[in-house]
Formats: sequence, structure tokens, C-alpha cells
Amino acid sequence: MTGGRLLIRRILIGLAVTAYTLFVVGSLAYSYLLMERTVNMATGPITSYSNDVGRKLDTWLKDNGVSSNLIVRENSLSVIEEVNAFGEFLQDPNDLNLGFVAQSVDASRYPDVVSLGSIASLPLLIFARSELDIGDLAGKKVSIGVPGSDVNHLMTQIIDSYGFTSDLEVRSDPTDVGVEQLLSGDVDAVAILDSLRAPIIAELAGNPDLKIVNLARNAALAFEIGYIQPATIPASFIDLAKRLPAEPVSTVAVDLTVIANKYLDEPNVLLIAKQLTQLDSRMRLPSDVKSYPNTEGSQFPISAVAREYYINGIPLLYKVFPDSLIAWLWIPLARVVTVTFFIWAALRYVFPFISNLTNPSAISRRALARLERRQREGKPLSRRQTQHLKRVVAAIEARKVDPDQETMERALSLLGQTDSVVP
Repeated sequence: MTGGRLLIRRILIGLAVTAYTLFVVGSLAYSYLLMERTVNMATGPITSYSNDVGRKLDTWLKDNGVSSNLIVRENSLSVIEEVNAFGEFLQDPNDLNLGFVAQSVDASRYPDVVSLGSIASLPLLIFARSELDIGDLAGKKVSIGVPGSDVNHLMTQIIDSYGFTSDLEVRSDPTDVGVEQLLSGDVDAVAILDSLRAPIIAELAGNPDLKIVNLARNAALAFEIGYIQPATIPASFIDLAKRLPAEPVSTVAVDLTVIANKYLDEPNVLLIAKQLTQLDSRMRLPSDVKSYPNTEGSQFPISAVAREYYINGIPLLYKVFPDSLIAWLWIPLARVVTVTFFIWAALRYVFPFISNLTNPSAISRRALARLERRQREGKPLSRRQTQHLKRVVAAIEARKVDPDQETMERALSLLGQTDSVVP
């Protein structure tokens, strides 16, 4: 091989080794920096079911050595946006990576959000200061939650579906503020989307001055809106001893889904999924026929890690090794090994094939060794192999390729000759 070609080859090999080293270092850095170990979650109001679940998750994670932060945020749309943005480069480490959502959104706008499954079906309850039907709310003042919240999103669609948008005086205050306004008489009704076992529900249902509004034609309403289901709350289901409610209530319900950023650390996803399977079944509607956590019909892609856990339980790897070892070492090393295998396969099979296509007069030492082994085994060369060897010898003689005397001698030996040949 000439000096110039040897220099170029060494430069290319150096660049390849440098690129591979940077990949290995980058993979480890990715595991440390991007696969976030701190869980930052947002829940609904402190009286909500999502907050109850969030507090249990927070305690569970901390008991298992995971850093966890919990904040209350009623605007779940902003939670989705922040969870989606978590994987962006140089993001704030305090950005959210876990949340709860019970409204319909365009999931294609949030490609980095995955679902860990729905955990309950939350009924919509409209508490009013007198016994009203949904049609009787026309001309009344109704608090429907802050813009972007699940209850605000749903109530806006319901008001539009019933056709009295212009007849209502809508208040878009936080749910706790709406409840205070209802109790003080500043509004006529307040809408709440929550579990029947939430403390605020029992408190309002037990208030003799308040009634729960029936949603007439709830099946048709659910069909029109699409992502909700008709629901009936049986008599006495909220409080059996106090017989609350006194009569069955027709309403609609929405699935509450746990969402996460797809870069959330795999061991943390497993811990969260495990806790979600331990939730109190009494927090659900009696009409629920699904088992929870439920991964069917989710508007977001289901986390592969969570789905696998719900089907098969804790992976064997996590039963053998500590979570931290898997997250910080095993996963990045598995990534490196996988890429190394593909690089090896490319060098072993693809590049020689391309080289033969682009330079039919070239032949590798490995190819010569294979042909020599074939000859020792008493197998004759094929016509194609013979023609290729002749082209190699002719190219070396004409100096179209590097003048490699050893290659020529081995090629001639395979051809059964000692002198040059003309193809």
C-alpha cells in the first residue's frame, strides 16, 4: 500500500475510533442527563382523586429511594404541554414529567407523551342551590373550572351540545373557589369532575341546601361528545348511611389517565406502574366494567415498559439487579452493544459487498483465505471466482490497484499459475 493511501487509511480509522468513543461517552451521558431520575408530577386540586393518587405515588417513590416532587395544577392542558416538553435539550430539571389528564386532546401535538394507563372513570357532578335539571341552568351563574382544566373542557362542550351557550353566565374560577362561591350564593351551580369518594363530593352531597343536577339524555350526550361515557350514580352510593344521593343521578364520566414523558427513567416507570395496580377499587364508578390500570383505547401511545409490567409483572432483570445499576449502566451498555453489533455486521458483510461493486478488481485477504480453504477442501473454484482472481492479478500488474505482491502470488497460486495472466 502506498504511503499516501496508508496515511488516508490511518486518518479514516482514527476518525472512526474517535466517533465510536464519542458515541459510547455520549450514551453514558445520555443515561445520566436525559433519563431523568427525579419524578416531578402535577395533580388536580388537593381534594381531587388525582391528588390522592399523586400523594400515594409521591410517598411510594420516596420510600423506594426516588426523588419526587408534587405540585397542584388544575390546568391539565398546561400539564400535558410541559410533560411533552420535558425531553427537550437543556430543559429545567424541575419541569413536569408525570401528570393526570381527563380530557380529549390532539395527541399528535404531544409526541413525547406516553400513557401509563387510565386508572378510573370520573363522573361529572353539577351541584346547584336548588333542584334543577340541566335545562334549568339557562340564565344561571355556573362555575366550570379554570380554562384548560378537564372539567372546563367538558362543561364547555356540554353547554354547547345542549344549545344554551349564550344563556349562561359562566365563571372560570378554580374548583375550590367555585365551591366557596356556591356556598356563599355568588353562583347558582358548580361543576366538579372527580371521584365519588373525594371528600369534597361527600361534603357537598350532604349539604341540604344543594342538589345534584341530572344530565338529561346522557347517552345521547356521550355519543355526541365522543370521549365520555354515560353513567348513573345509584342511590346512596356516595354515603350509604346518609342515603346520598337520595335518588339515582344521570350523568357522564371521563377516564382519568396517567401520562408521562417518554424519557422518564425505566425503573421509575415500573415503580409507578406497580403502585397504580394497588389503587382502591372503591374510588371507581359501580358501572365500571374495565380492570384498572386500563391500556385500551388510550389517546396517547402506551408506555411499552408499563404495558409489559401489566402483562408479565416485574422483568427478571429487575429482580436480579438494583434499579440504579440497570438505569445507569445496563441500559446504556445495552445500547452500546447493539450499535456495536450493527457496526460489526456492516464491516463484516455490507462494506466488502459494496467494495466489490465499486472496485471489482479488489479482493480482501479474508476473501483469499476463504478461497484457499475451499481449495484445500478439494472444492474447485467457480467460473465467477476464477474470473475475479484473473482481474485482480491483471489490475495489480497494470497498477490500477495497490501493487501487493503477496496478494498476486496467492491469487496466482489459486489459479494454479506462477506467471501473470490476462483475463
